[in-house]
Amino acid sequence: MTRNRSVFLLALAVLLNGRAAAVEPAATASTTAAADVDPVRALRALQREHDALVAQQPALQESVAKAAALADQNRQLDQQLQNVQAQLDGLREENAGLRTDERRRWFVNGAAVLGCGLLLGLLLPLLRGRRRRGYGGFR
Repeated sequence: MTRNRSVFLLALAVLLNGRAAAVEPAATASTTAAADVDPVRALRALQREHDALVAQQPALQESVAKAAALADQNRQLDQQLQNVQAQLDGLREENAGLRTDERRRWFVNGAAVLGCGLLLGLLLPLLRGRRRRGYGGFR
């Protein structure tokens, strides 16, 4: 808005003074040729520039609204990403715990099979009784 005001003030100064020497050089792009410009033409040119800028304003406001919506969406997606990463870390810990439990179970099962085999290996010969040796062998 300040640019629009400065353009309007420049046009007004050109009309009132008849020359652009009293205007700041930063206000216009071509201040050297402003003294030779007809004030009516300058006003019309400034009016056209003003109209063009006013015509651009809705598109710029729409762009600002889209940028704000994208920033909000970005914040939401960052939050979702953090939630999913936390869930993934929890699942990885649970998976590691289940693997440890499975290994322990296999170890216990193997130890039980070994113990049963050892026990049967020691008890079965005792349950058979003594064999008699053939051919008159010595006892």
